[in-house]
Amino acid sequence: MNIPFVSLTPIFPLSQLLAHDPHWHLRYYSYCGFCSQARIIQPSQRSIAKNGACIGFIMSTPILATKLYIPPPRPQAVSRPKLIERLNDGLQYKLTLISAPAGFRKTMLVSEWAANCGRPVAWLSLDIGDNDPICFLTYLVAALQTVLPKTGEGAMGALQSPHPPATETVLTTLLNEIATTPDNFVLVIDDYHVLDAKPVDDALSFLLEHLPPQMHVVVATREDPLIPLPRLRARGQLTELRAADLRFTPDEAAEFLNRVMGLNLSTENITSLENRTEGWITGLQLAALSMQGQQDVSSFIKSFTGSHHFVLDYLVEEVLHQQPESIQMFLLSTSILDRLCGSLCDAVLLNSSVSGQKTLENLERANLFIVPLDNERNWYRYHHLFADLLRGRLAQKLPVQASALHLRAGAWFESRGLLDEAIAHTLAAGEMERTAELIERIAIRMFVEERPVILSRWIDALPDNVVRAHPWLCLYHAWIHHWVGLREQVEEWLVLAEKAIAGHPSAAEQLGSSEATGETTRRSLLGHITAIRAYNMLTSGDLPGVMELAPRALSLLSEGEYVRTTLAIALGGAYWGQGNVLAAQDAFETARANALRGGYRYWSVPSTCYVGMQQTKRALLHEAYETYSQARDLAVAPDGYEVPVAGFPNMKMGDILREWNDLPGAGLLLIKGVEQCARLGQADVLTDAYVALAKLHLAQGAFDNVRETLRKADDLVKRGSIDPFIVCWLEDCRVRALLAAGDLDAAVRWAKNSGLTANGELNYHYDLHHINLARVLVARGIAEPSGSWLGESLTLLSRLQTAAAQAGWIQEEIKIGILQALAMRAQSNSQRALKALGRVLSLAERGGFVRLFVDEGAPMAQLLLEAVSQGIMPDYISKLLAAFKGENLKIEMKQNSPPSPSTQNLMEPLSQRELKMLQLIAQGLSNREISERLFLALSTVKGHNRNIFDKLQVQSRTEAVARARELGLL
Repeated sequence: MNIPFVSLTPIFPLSQLLAHDPHWHLRYYSYCGFCSQARIIQPSQRSIAKNGACIGFIMSTPILATKLYIPPPRPQAVSRPKLIERLNDGLQYKLTLISAPAGFRKTMLVSEWAANCGRPVAWLSLDIGDNDPICFLTYLVAALQTVLPKTGEGAMGALQSPHPPATETVLTTLLNEIATTPDNFVLVIDDYHVLDAKPVDDALSFLLEHLPPQMHVVVATREDPLIPLPRLRARGQLTELRAADLRFTPDEAAEFLNRVMGLNLSTENITSLENRTEGWITGLQLAALSMQGQQDVSSFIKSFTGSHHFVLDYLVEEVLHQQPESIQMFLLSTSILDRLCGSLCDAVLLNSSVSGQKTLENLERANLFIVPLDNERNWYRYHHLFADLLRGRLAQKLPVQASALHLRAGAWFESRGLLDEAIAHTLAAGEMERTAELIERIAIRMFVEERPVILSRWIDALPDNVVRAHPWLCLYHAWIHHWVGLREQVEEWLVLAEKAIAGHPSAAEQLGSSEATGETTRRSLLGHITAIRAYNMLTSGDLPGVMELAPRALSLLSEGEYVRTTLAIALGGAYWGQGNVLAAQDAFETARANALRGGYRYWSVPSTCYVGMQQTKRALLHEAYETYSQARDLAVAPDGYEVPVAGFPNMKMGDILREWNDLPGAGLLLIKGVEQCARLGQADVLTDAYVALAKLHLAQGAFDNVRETLRKADDLVKRGSIDPFIVCWLEDCRVRALLAAGDLDAAVRWAKNSGLTANGELNYHYDLHHINLARVLVARGIAEPSGSWLGESLTLLSRLQTAAAQAGWIQEEIKIGILQALAMRAQSNSQRALKALGRVLSLAERGGFVRLFVDEGAPMAQLLLEAVSQGIMPDYISKLLAAFKGENLKIEMKQNSPPSPSTQNLMEPLSQRELKMLQLIAQGLSNREISERLFLALSTVKGHNRNIFDKLQVQSRTEAVARARELGLL
């Protein structure tokens, strides 16, 4: 029965709702399509209003006003100008589709944009009731009438009739009316994912196909609508924002966490949390809520997973429980997989009624926290937090089935030669013996591809008795211990490998398919053991042991075995330690050739770097940089990305750029190289990388960074045995840092604690540590010229110079010569100092050395000025002095020579030192300031003053300056 509206509240046009009723979005309205009027319905009247009508008319449909309400932008929201710009750019097309999983703040983004897009915006938030096409169209018209009051009156009336016309007829009428509208506007349809009705999809498709140019549509949804998106995309009529676009960038995450959520997180913690949540905004918010009141934020972030109760509640309620039972089972069963493809899912599920590929495609369309890993949509993965949730639920609901699922996955990966993933799944299934067999099959490849850290993790996961029964596993466990620096344990595992071979009477059957191949394998095992033992001796300093074992190992190994490369590197290191730089370089060249000939591309990278290091020792920096560049090219994977071993050449190239004083370029390579070396896990290379980075920080004057980086290097040294050469470089950097910071006392303590003496024996024919001792002695001698330190340093430096020259280590000759020149200058022996400096400059010029000079500070700058005044290598020195200008040193940078003694009109000419002091007196410097500027004792300065006064025949500083100006000395 029809109920008149006479007893209800006054009527008014829907277009006037906003002006008439400021609380319109909180009320429930009945709308009459024929008279285009709406009335507020009281709660007690709602049941009868569903059949209500205006007097003389038929019926109306209730309108829930909140569905037409545009959510206001949040005042504390993170501004996202790049996304707003993309939405603005999208206005020139028909449709903007914003499609992403729950929690990516799609609605918030659109509301922020709508408030400032410059066009009227009609808003429609959908709910499950809009699956009815009549209901959908009714709300569509109602939304449009909020910006176009007179539009759709006829359409609305038709929809309210007992027999409404076809959807296309209603839309045609509506579109024709919109086409006459002079102004542009936007229609936003939010939460489209709640609909599952083909008639509504067809209605939206028809609307978009015939959309008037004045109108732009925005659809926000958790899953793609079933409309012709490919056609719109091909025609250039579609703008798309996906989860990858909506996720917070690190900067946005930082602003959200610290400004909006009121936290005070470090950059490191923010980066870690952003990576953990993959920029998922709601995930960040849930984490922020959980962190409030936490004392140890870093530990919380490390443990933050999809099993955290806030995340768990959200994902279960908003995502998992919204899916059919069959999809829930698919998600749980495949959650054991780090990556998914159709056939893999089929193998795991063993359910012929379910197509893995089709299900994955449906999950992607539904934006169900699944990420495609290739453009062909063959491989996918789950969002990290969603995967955590699913695995937790699997362990709770199906703990017994999980092992079987892993076994099936392992078998699938093994059948396709993907042994890495096969091992991970057989381990998870608890099949240890099977896992050991798989590891043995892939172990060599893991090493030659420079992935021993993963190999170590697999072996560590096996029971000890399983490892000890497999000689190859014992051998690789020894190799890994050497790799990570735990070298005192290497011999133990090599002995266990030998016992495992001897303990198998049927070794031929165990290690090969026939007696012949079994014997070959046994010899290969013994060759590997001997090679690793020789390599381990190298880092302990047993050079004769290396020379003895290397030929024995070669006799056991077949041509082409990768470990022959390792042996050649060990021999090269032994020659290096003996000071035979050319033989060392030849050995490293052989190692590189062996690796490339055997097809071990990545294994050739270290040997190539060692070639570059020998070139560096010979002061051939340009040639070394090119060699390192070649090594980096060898470390590029087929997909174009650098593998971790690229860190070795990257950090070496960065160190050369630092030496050339290209500090920004050095920083880029060194930071990247250190990160790659950390992933590589090789203790020597990582320690070397930290030293190179510390030297860069030192050149930048960043002493806090120097100390932190040296601490990381020290931790590696304390953990195990590090190559003694690298330890020498570490100590060189430490001594330089102490002296640069002005902490001479600490440097002297270092020298005492080192146990080195100026007349001590030089180990390995030539010991780098003694250069560090000489540096401390020179610094102490400059500070205390009356002591014996300068004499001791020169005696030691002379011995070192001879040793370096015999070894062919020109770079070390340069370092030694620099210290000699500084020590001689401190002794006021300028001529000897300049002669020593001239020799050093001639050695250094070809390589373009800069920082070796600049890092010595003001004394070296003064010495270079004196050298250029005498015409010594003016071009090279000008380059060096230009580098000094950026160091903010308190030195006189004029390169004009002061008057020589022969041009002074004095009975007893002033010396170069006295002329320099006279210039400083004229500048008004006190005696103490002069002593600090010239690194002289105060008593020495006063003595020079007396000499200057006597030679100028004056009694005071003022008279001395005046007299000097008369004589043209200033």
